[in-house]
Amino acid sequence: MNPMNPKSLSASRGGGGGKMPLSIVAIILCTLAFMGLLYTERLSFLSSNTIFRFKPCPAARYKLPKSDSKKLKEKPLDYGADDRFEFDPEECSITNGKWVFNRSIKPLYTDSSCPYLDRQVSCVKNGRNDSDYLYWHWQLDDCMLPRFNPEIALRKLQGKRLMFVGDSLQRGQWQSFVCLVESVIPKSQKSMKRGRVHSVFKAKEYNATIEFYWAPFLIESNSDVHIIGDPKQRILKIDSVAKHAQNWIGVDTLVFNTYVWWMSGLKIKSLWGNFSNGEEGYEELEAPVSYRIGLKTWANWVDTTIDPNKTRVFFTTMSPTHQRSNLFFPSLLLATTKLKKNTPSVSKLLSSLKILLFRTKTKIQTGQSFFGQEV
Repeated sequence: MNPMNPKSLSASRGGGGGKMPLSIVAIILCTLAFMGLLYTERLSFLSSNTIFRFKPCPAARYKLPKSDSKKLKEKPLDYGADDRFEFDPEECSITNGKWVFNRSIKPLYTDSSCPYLDRQVSCVKNGRNDSDYLYWHWQLDDCMLPRFNPEIALRKLQGKRLMFVGDSLQRGQWQSFVCLVESVIPKSQKSMKRGRVHSVFKAKEYNATIEFYWAPFLIESNSDVHIIGDPKQRILKIDSVAKHAQNWIGVDTLVFNTYVWWMSGLKIKSLWGNFSNGEEGYEELEAPVSYRIGLKTWANWVDTTIDPNKTRVFFTTMSPTHQRSNLFFPSLLLATTKLKKNTPSVSKLLSSLKILLFRTKTKIQTGQSFFGQEV
């Protein structure tokens, strides 16, 4: 019998096809598994670190493809309360969007959960029998607006004063903002002091106040404290805000509004000087003219008094008007539907407002986006 040569022995042990020994295969598989485990752990570490901060506003540099944008609109996202979520208003327009109905997002407060809502702004207390209106939220077209986080807002308010100034609509905005943050404050660390003109909610732990100052025209009038129901009897001192403005000094963030009280449809009794002569000396002006002069008086005060390095100024613009019931379906007292396009508004007043805000030296922001969050 001929002895087997080394080559034939090697071939027989290797399976005849040059295959790799099982021991080497096992070593390679173990190595790959170990590397995979390390890679997974590394990703987990990085994803929890602040190195990767999600940029929610790519609009300035990159526009979402139509298909992706459509998917984004169809399925709104809830960003939770992540403090790492950055919002850059310079890159993302908060005005380009639409109202979206989404029941999956829990409301930050309701009529029953917040004790600071007046009856007149509580839908439930006034007989509303559904809660659908709580599930509408503003969704941007090409950006993603972070969900309001009360703790972040309070931290940014720490040691500061935020004041809403204006009419009953602005008072509603003030109450809403208080309701947005009060739930995370212990009962012993918050207080509310209401007054006829000036009301103050205080977050003691943060040494912060959220205030409301009643000034429906912003300028002075004979209907500021003791409201005169008949518009024909109201007289506006359209060249002065001094009496009101002394209460605005030292506030860190001022949020103004005025327009509803100018919309009586009548000429407005406008006065220069003081009220010492009663109704003598006033001049009846068309509402847009009086409104423009009054806004100019207010804007001049902002320009000459406010230090933009210390105080931020916002102006809440008007919503679409809806006084005429024929613009909507009959009997919509208990319903919430989308407004029809081209709903009439007081275009002359709005035009005056836009011109004044544009010409004002001090930067005045419009809308309701505070601290880079949706309100």
